Amino acid sequence: MLLAISGGVDSVVLGHLLLQSGIPFEMSHCNFMLRGEESERDEAFVRSLAHQWQVPLHVKHFDTSAYADEQGVSIQVAARTLRYAWFSQLLDGLKAKGISTRLATAHHANDAVETMLFNLMRGTGIEGLHGIRPRRENIIRPLIYATRDEIVRYASGAGLSWVEDSSNESSRYTRNFIRQQIVPAAERVFPAALRNMMGTMARLTEAEQLYHQAVSLHRKKLLLRVKGQWQIPVLALLKAQPVRTITWELIKPFGFSEGQVDEVLKLCHADSGSFVQAADWRIIRHRRWLLVAPLAPVASTHILLEEPAGRMNTPAGALAWTTLSEFDMNLIRKASVHEAWLDAGQLQYPLVLRPWKAGDYLYPLGLRKKKKVARLLIDLKLSKPDKEKVWVLESNKKIVWVLGLRLDDRYRVTDSTRAVFHLRWDAGHVTS
Repeated sequence: MLLAISGGVDSVVLGHLLLQSGIPFEMSHCNFMLRGEESERDEAFVRSLAHQWQVPLHVKHFDTSAYADEQGVSIQVAARTLRYAWFSQLLDGLKAKGISTRLATAHHANDAVETMLFNLMRGTGIEGLHGIRPRRENIIRPLIYATRDEIVRYASGAGLSWVEDSSNESSRYTRNFIRQQIVPAAERVFPAALRNMMGTMARLTEAEQLYHQAVSLHRKKLLLRVKGQWQIPVLALLKAQPVRTITWELIKPFGFSEGQVDEVLKLCHADSGSFVQAADWRIIRHRRWLLVAPLAPVASTHILLEEPAGRMNTPAGALAWTTLSEFDMNLIRKASVHEAWLDAGQLQYPLVLRPWKAGDYLYPLGLRKKKKVARLLIDLKLSKPDKEKVWVLESNKKIVWVLGLRLDDRYRVTDSTRAVFHLRWDAGHVTS
């Protein structure tokens, strides 16, 4: 074990228990340099204890206040971040020596109850009501079953000494207020309040397991992976109960907040194209579906094709083009949607490749009358994310190809064509 030891009664008792059990362990002590002489006293006490127990000791000094200022976080958050990052380094170092190690912390039942009450008052889902778990990844909490009073009685009976952290007496910290005011008040009314809350947390832990099993079943039915994005069938979602909780569990992994659940449910009754946005994803109403799609990256607005032949990678995909004086009309008629065969004599360089925009139009092949690109995309029933992936190729400010979708009739290859411009686009995203 790697024991996180502050010098307080909890970690001293855990160290003594490890020593009595014969389990090999090392100790790690953080000096956050926040309490002046008291911090130095704690470190000196732990060093003395390590010498007495003949246990290896690691000590680290942190400029916690400076780190908190740099990161814009509270002292408590800064201390937690710094100590667990250092603990992780120590564990990695022991692992490199071939020593399988767990970090042991001295959290106890009071800590677990205080955490549960803190989360409850701050606002939490069911995950916040089980308090502190006995084990999380490579961290174990062997004393989580014991109350602080039981730990102090053990320490006194074993003749142990420890140091007190004066900051634990300050009620300006929320957790201290819960420890000093709320829990004692509850115990005056219900003497067994602490133990009762511990029992409730154990039952909530089992309820949480059942909850996640049910959520997993709903997720498999309602969240479908299709072409690099996720789809939720609107009618099936609205029939699911409880619909608000299920919706929250579906959208939470994509970075949406609990406050956006009602907005997402409103999308079920909105027009196609309506959407709700988070930092990296959007949920878009598209016909009978809600589409969960990543935000489109910001792409270069214009890319020039200045030579009759070439190759390049672009935000639209990989492009290769060439100009041919000899060609086979049968091959042209069998071209895929990712190819364009154009009359080279009708083109003017440089050609411009860019995302489509409102107001764009072309004369679709075979139609011979003007049509807006926006209308074309609607007729093809493309979703909003797919529309955003559409690029066009233009010559002299006239669109000659909507990539992967339609050629312009004015640039088609005819019997009078003397040379053809062949372009192949390899994207694999938008198809008709």
